[in-house]
Amino acid sequence: MRIINDIATYIKNVTELIWNFILNRDSYPSNALLAVQPELMETVIDSPDQCKHCDFYDLKMLVTKDMNGNLKPNSLAIRNMANRYYG
Repeated sequence: MRIINDIATYIKNVTELIWNFILNRDSYPSNALLAVQPELMETVIDSPDQCKHCDFYDLKMLVTKDMNGNLKPNSLAIRNMANRYYG
């Protein structure tokens, strides 16, 4: 059973998670990845050894820069990742 039943809510949650990562990068392990546990659609940012049976995504692909060079979530990459589970 999926905790989050629709893609729009999932994308919103992942985007918020990425914003939290951008704003607090120093509080995450240096090897942190986005980890998705597909059976539950539980998604966290953590060290890969902290999540069993997860799909992992490099955070660099989920973060981009705006026109001023500020980091922001990569909406297209997040949507593409979410489509893997909800498509």
